[in-house]
Amino acid sequence: MRHYRSPAGVAAVALAAVAGIALFASAAGAPRAKTRVFMLQGGGHDWKNHLPILGEILTKTGDFDVTISDDMDQLKAGSIKKYHVVLFYGSGQNFKTSEQEKGLCGFVRAGGGFTGIHSATDSFKKSDAYWEMVGGRFAGHGGGKFTVRIEDKNHPITKGLEDFEITDETYRHKYHPKAKMHSLIRIDRGKEQQSMGWVRDYGKGRMFYTALGHGRPAWTNPHFQRLAVRGIYWAAKREVKDP
Repeated sequence: MRHYRSPAGVAAVALAAVAGIALFASAAGAPRAKTRVFMLQGGGHDWKNHLPILGEILTKTGDFDVTISDDMDQLKAGSIKKYHVVLFYGSGQNFKTSEQEKGLCGFVRAGGGFTGIHSATDSFKKSDAYWEMVGGRFAGHGGGKFTVRIEDKNHPITKGLEDFEITDETYRHKYHPKAKMHSLIRIDRGKEQQSMGWVRDYGKGRMFYTALGHGRPAWTNPHFQRLAVRGIYWAAKREVKDP
């Protein structure tokens, strides 16, 4: 299990442990507790090299503590409660127990955050609950260089962002009949005009998904990085900031 924590974060956690107090924002201006992000690794795609890119960016903001692990039991109700946001990227995964499925979906429904990147919709395909929570299920893709259009210029995640170009896969999805999503970005390339990122409320929680993020050309694209970080802030119910 890999942890990213800034030196200031280590000191803050140690202080809280000694003093027995939580570092939450107050009228007196006390520091706000760091948002704890659990990145589940595993499955297809190069999560080994890509997740650390985002982990380092989040840690450098000073607002996040990041854990990267393949321990799917961290999704169980007793373990997941120590996190604020769960992020998933790999493909071809399935829940090993019903407790993992119930833990993740229950966590978000109760007010937690979920961020799915790219192939997150190509995992847990045996789970209808996960499909409904995310809203879409992978149904095919193209690839190459294309333009990403900002559809909602007023949403906190995309406010101030401009259209950009990226080299990536162009995911298509089958949408869950019960899910209502709000599209933020779309591909603009001939007949390919599908959404490439959306948000939705799931119970009391928030879900952000972007279909971008197949390989290194996407993960090193500053526009993708900015979008992903802003999406995590939003899913955590924090003020959205740029990395």
